[in-house]
Parts: sequence; structure tokens; C-alpha cells
Amino acid sequence: MKTTRLFLAVMTLFAGEANAGTQEQLAAYRQQIDSLDQRIVELIQQRARVVEEVGKIKRQAHLAVTVPRREQEVIQKAEELAKGGPLPAEAVGRIYQKLVEEMRNWEAKLDGTLLQYSGQAASGGSK
Repeated sequence: MKTTRLFLAVMTLFAGEANAGTQEQLAAYRQQIDSLDQRIVELIQQRARVVEEVGKIKRQAHLAVTVPRREQEVIQKAEELAKGGPLPAEAVGRIYQKLVEEMRNWEAKLDGTLLQYSGQAASGGSK
């Protein structure tokens, strides 16, 4: 009986230490993820600033916001770059498809906002 209690006590201590080690490892990896997320968001915002400039050029040249061929090229390039990584290229492609879609929608809203403001300026109106 004493042997069983001793065994259970040792196993409880070992489990507690193992759990503490696991929690430390998880905390370290989660900190890495948080840092990477910050960098990813910064890059997305940087990409948005470039998209905004591209949108200005398109508006000045009276070009369409959507260029399906270019969007497909961007997605395919991302998939190609992802090959050999742990996340399947198709998954990266889906992420980029959503990224491109959100950027396109945002660019279109910018176009509408600018047209709205330029129309108000031309008519002398304001909100």
C-alpha cells in the first residue's frame, strides 16, 4: 500500500513538472506566434498602402479596379513560393485568394469614396 502511494506521489510530481514544462514551451511558442502576427499585420498594412497607390494610378488612367488575370498571377505566385513549406501550397493559395479579395474590395471602396468626395467638391456640397 505504501509503495502504491509513493508511486502515485512521484507520478503526480512528475506530471506537475511535465505540465509546467509544457506550459513554458507553449508560452514561448505563443510568444513567437504573437510576434509573427504583428509582423504579418504590418506587412498587410504595408501592402494596403501600395494597393492604395496602385488604385490612384488606375483611377487617373480610368482603369478597372479588378484585373482577374493579375489576381490569379498573385495567387499562383504565392502557391509557388509556398511549395516545400509545412503548410500546403493550396492552403496558402486560399489565404492569398482571401487577401486579394479583401484588398480589391477595399480598393473599390476607396474609389467610391474618392468619387463621392470629388462629386461633392464639384457641386460645392459637404457632409
